Amino acid sequence: MVEIVCNKLVSFLYVQRTLKLDLGSEVNTIQDSRCYLMNGGAVESFFISEDTPVGSVIGSLSVNGDPSEEQGDITLRLQEKGAAVGIAPGTKNLTLLRALDREEQRGPSNVYVNVRCDRRRTTDPSFIIPVSVRVWDVNDNAPVWVGAPYSVRLSELTAVGARVTVGARASDADQPGPHATIHYSVLPGPHHEYLGFPNELDSVLIVKKPLDYETLRNFTVTLRAQDSGSPPLHNDTQLHVQVLDADDQNPKFTHEHYTAVLPEDAKEGTLLATSPGPISAADQDTGINAPLQYSVTGDNGRLLVVDKDTGQISATKQLIEELNQPVTVVLKATQVDNSDRYALATVSVSGGGAGAVRFRRRQYAAAVSEAAAPGHVLLTLHTAPPPARATQNNLQFYVSDRSFLDKFAINSAGEVVLRRPLDYETADSYNYQVMVTDGISNDTASINISVVNVNEWEPRFRYPQYEFRVEQDPQRDAELLPVGRLDVFDGDKRDNVTLTLRGSGADMLYINSTGDMYLRAGALRSLNASVLHVVATAVDSGAPPRQTSVPVTVHVSERLLQAGG
Repeated sequence: MVEIVCNKLVSFLYVQRTLKLDLGSEVNTIQDSRCYLMNGGAVESFFISEDTPVGSVIGSLSVNGDPSEEQGDITLRLQEKGAAVGIAPGTKNLTLLRALDREEQRGPSNVYVNVRCDRRRTTDPSFIIPVSVRVWDVNDNAPVWVGAPYSVRLSELTAVGARVTVGARASDADQPGPHATIHYSVLPGPHHEYLGFPNELDSVLIVKKPLDYETLRNFTVTLRAQDSGSPPLHNDTQLHVQVLDADDQNPKFTHEHYTAVLPEDAKEGTLLATSPGPISAADQDTGINAPLQYSVTGDNGRLLVVDKDTGQISATKQLIEELNQPVTVVLKATQVDNSDRYALATVSVSGGGAGAVRFRRRQYAAAVSEAAAPGHVLLTLHTAPPPARATQNNLQFYVSDRSFLDKFAINSAGEVVLRRPLDYETADSYNYQVMVTDGISNDTASINISVVNVNEWEPRFRYPQYEFRVEQDPQRDAELLPVGRLDVFDGDKRDNVTLTLRGSGADMLYINSTGDMYLRAGALRSLNASVLHVVATAVDSGAPPRQTSVPVTVHVSERLLQAGG
């Protein structure tokens, strides 16, 4: 017997259907590869992006046979109902019917179905082809702050580098990898320099700059969480910080130095009036405002008694008996809750005899032009007739604020002299406390120097000339058509600027106090030229007033002229 086998070489698995025909010594073998995968595998696999639109063709099944409805020799259908994928009738195309999502928020992350393949015109059983559709991740989720917005309370004593326990962190729903790797930052803005992330991949927040309750009591910064996708996605939130006051400031007296005069008829316990005002001090930690107690200290402390609650001083028997020249006593204001926090001041006590040196006035004031030249005498600090034991040249004047000498000086005659030029725009007044002494007695008074403004600057336009075009159609019933703005500035503090227009076309235009210029709609009917030439003048309110002018050209479109006519 001779067996003839006709094999057609292909790269896929196939089943052999054998029809044996006994024709003497021959056996014929017929092969059928329909419904088998062309790649020789047993499972069909596809990979798609999770942002693939619904209705897209995922891929084509590599199955042998023709599934077309009329001429085809196989039939393909899905075994599962309601699956996220389907097979288009008469094709091998696998189509997406529902959204897929790697994070399984909007749909399944993977799909596994069975495709049933039937050989037409045969009674062969159906073939089952397993199909796997796997989804790869895309950056479709921005980071989300957990529990945002945030707030935290920080003591002003919080050290630089200390962690801020606010629990600020973000999460990303994308799959682990670049799409879910979060970078943290504090966005630039007001007060952003106080906080920061030392490691951008860690949500740990630290203090980067010392806090101070006395200068900044609360602030808000913007935090950003951004992933590493391409393009990256981000989310911002707010962190509100409340700065808590801490006991980091000493108390402070209202004045560093006080003076008092012992009356001639003083007795033990006589209350002494102080200048330039009552003795008082306050805690500079305003949020705490700790109560204070007053006391005297130093070698001369025995000469005065101070009320521990009010700071009022009174004379002792020793002061009355021993005072033959001015004495200085050190005052102390101490926090009740923390004896390490205190302030010091001095009080000078002199005798109240008829010969004691005195200012004739408690307050001296002068007004001086900012154009005054150095060497100009501003005022004279007159004192009561000096005692017989001293002459005017023995008097000495002291000012508590060292900045006084930056601009002024006092000679032995009590004349306040200008040392350097003044500028009203920089400072318009100066206030000081001055003390006079003859070596035995002393007195204090206040000085107020007001700076008189001089009209130094003329108004200045931003440009040497202006040119505008009016092309916009006027709104219905509008009386004014916008033309443009004239920007003008005056360097003199508190000077006001008034703007006016002059020229043949000035009555057709209007300008307000802010420099906005308009064309009067009614002027279009009488306007016989497309160009208006006017002069804008800016006059300030100084004394004497100064002014500046610039030319202004206004072009009116032909279309507006025709519409107006």
